[in-house]
Amino acid sequence: MKRVVSILLALCLLLCCAPVEAVGRAYLRQPGCVHGQTAFCHMALAYPDPEEVLSELDALIQAEDRPEKERIEAFEGLRQAYAQLVGAASLAYVRYCQDVTNEERAAEYGKLNGALYAVQNRLIEAEQRLMDRYGYHRERGEAYRQSLELVRKQSGPSMQALKAKEDELCQAYEQLTDTLSVEFGGRKWTFDSLMADESLPLSDFLAALEAYEKTRNQAAGQLFLELMSLRKAMAKELAFPSYAACQYAAFGRAYSPEQAREAAQTVKRVFVPLYADLRTELENEAKYLAGAAFPEDEFLSKMGDAVERAVPGAGAAWAYMLAYGLYDSAPAAHKLQGSFTTYLSGYRCPFLFTRWNEDAASVFTVIHEFGHFLSYYVNPMGTYYGGENLDLAEADAQGLELLMAAEYDAIFGRYATAARLCLLMNALYAVLTGFMEDEFQQRAYALKEPTVEQLNALYGELAREYGFDRWFGYEGREWTGILHTFAFPFYYVSYGVSMLGAAALMQGGRRAYGRLLHRKTGASLQEVLKTDVLSEPYIVDAAAYLRRTAEAWMNK
Repeated sequence: MKRVVSILLALCLLLCCAPVEAVGRAYLRQPGCVHGQTAFCHMALAYPDPEEVLSELDALIQAEDRPEKERIEAFEGLRQAYAQLVGAASLAYVRYCQDVTNEERAAEYGKLNGALYAVQNRLIEAEQRLMDRYGYHRERGEAYRQSLELVRKQSGPSMQALKAKEDELCQAYEQLTDTLSVEFGGRKWTFDSLMADESLPLSDFLAALEAYEKTRNQAAGQLFLELMSLRKAMAKELAFPSYAACQYAAFGRAYSPEQAREAAQTVKRVFVPLYADLRTELENEAKYLAGAAFPEDEFLSKMGDAVERAVPGAGAAWAYMLAYGLYDSAPAAHKLQGSFTTYLSGYRCPFLFTRWNEDAASVFTVIHEFGHFLSYYVNPMGTYYGGENLDLAEADAQGLELLMAAEYDAIFGRYATAARLCLLMNALYAVLTGFMEDEFQQRAYALKEPTVEQLNALYGELAREYGFDRWFGYEGREWTGILHTFAFPFYYVSYGVSMLGAAALMQGGRRAYGRLLHRKTGASLQEVLKTDVLSEPYIVDAAAYLRRTAEAWMNK
């Protein structure tokens, strides 16, 4: 969801949720948490008429002569209407992702997204007027007022116009695989038709694929150039020195882009050689696991007991997900590529979106996404409604991945050792890619007049520094295949930062993981872990710990 961060920040401010209690003896407690009981197949898009909500908000703002109590009650009702619109937008996005070529679903999602920003802007104006006249919410302090002002600026008319164009470009990128074709051998090829045609000789297939990838790189690259121009204008509108600083602030990070760039240099120094060493030693294990097939029904039947052993209480969340169909893994033709988990606030439940391919990667992905699901299930007030801190959100997922390694015998059978070692390689990969993609975006947005060729060259340079040219054959065009770079800018560093944090959670065990899930609203990763995961000593120690873990698993 392109605008999820500012929407959730506003939702948190406007609903004023209380912090969730700290975890006690039980690993997973849910004080006051009530889960919805509607199967996904029965969910319908129902929400207040945005135009009526806007009209009532305008009337509320202008009605200076109405009694204080009446005005405040009206405001309370209208902010609940806004919450319903946010919940509907989450559901509309899932429906759109199930078929990105469905024009009706795309239009519904687009309409809701536009309405959210208009309503959000008026709500904040109404609240500020109530605060100024009656002292409403004044007890929340100056920081709250400043947060309201930031969201108000993000929702102003000029920003709405920029964000509407941003959504349009992001949707064009998401639909590119389905709409793009290339001429080769006297006919037009889409990606799907090229993959499906088994009559092509290998040499022709590779040549056609190369032509397709070059064409796609240029098409996606041009979209990104437009997005960068728009986003730089957004940062200027909000008075940020750079778009990177703007996004870091929106994500609620407790560190700056400059600190992330500095940490990236340490990551390259200690994690690149560690990854190289282990990749050489584990190459056969990876090939062994790559040849295995994992039927989805078998995995689904094993996962419930396994996750309950890893994190007592988590089995109930798994059973709930399956019972209410809050899991979409179907390999549909026009389904969005990628996986995510969101919270359907209108129905008080999380939803896990993925694609099952019967390989180990599918298992790893579902475990990762279920970490997000579990976090929403246990503590929606501190995660979804709290304006999710991305580093913490990814630590939810990556922490569960590492804790689940102890249950791999049940899930992977004879492939358990190979899977554990590949999990560790994935953890190292997350650190490297998190910092590499962020460094790429920071340097890309700093370019004065970038071209697609310059961006390809920059990505190729970073691929060599991080070793991805040797391990994966990166040449420089690969950045245009990364959804987050387009739709969720500056998100990616959270994968690296949170994996550094997940290493601390792995050492702390399931009690530490329970404390993470039960964090208070607005907490940062550093506050929860009580350590600075971006400091050079911590990064060096984390690499050493992961190396020792790999050696222990190899000798098991």
